[in-house]
Amino acid sequence: MINVAIVEDEKAAYDILHEHLIHFQKDNGIEFEIHYYNNGLSFLDEKKPYDLILLDIEMPAINGMDLAKRIRAFDKKVVLIFITNMVQYAIKGYEVDALDYVLKPINYARFSSLMKKTMRILISNNEDEVVLKTVGGTRKVYLSTVYYLEISDHLLIYHTEQGDFEVWKTLAAAESELSKGPFIRCNHSTIVNMKYVVGTDKDTVYLTDRKIPISISHSKKKAFLSSLNSYLGL
Repeated sequence: MINVAIVEDEKAAYDILHEHLIHFQKDNGIEFEIHYYNNGLSFLDEKKPYDLILLDIEMPAINGMDLAKRIRAFDKKVVLIFITNMVQYAIKGYEVDALDYVLKPINYARFSSLMKKTMRILISNNEDEVVLKTVGGTRKVYLSTVYYLEISDHLLIYHTEQGDFEVWKTLAAAESELSKGPFIRCNHSTIVNMKYVVGTDKDTVYLTDRKIPISISHSKKKAFLSSLNSYLGL
């Protein structure tokens, strides 16, 4: 569920935005919860958390640019998109870290393209991550990019899409950090990301097109296969 606020004093413009959002969610299998504010002050009165705010620039009482500055004072992460018929105002959006702008009258093709970009950013914003203090320095890693972890010579190695990272950490500590993701221990020294499992045989699990074989210990096999089947919906 993506929480969206539309702050727009023109009802006709709001109706078009709402229609485009409904169109986009049907085309892309995304669910929006849409809230409407016809002025900036009513939005500030509530200060609800949103994932995305579509914000008109020219409004009475408080204009969209000033409202965006007020929003950034309490929410650094929300995606802001300006709705306007004056490009010269919209391009100042960098001052409030706005993603982009849409010109009135609002064209669906342009709107859809921008929303696809927005969805990629929202997915990235909401993605779980871990900060690793590696041998070579500090590194932020998204958990979705981790193939598996293993203990080797007292170092914990994160095998990821970006490469391998070694840290001084126990496997038990890492297991606790990974509890929200699709990770499962398959032997005493290895945790795998079920997202990358492409097959199993008697005592082996294969990751990423069968290029990475990892042993499944007898003691972990029952719990591992049960979790894997549940994850795969089998």
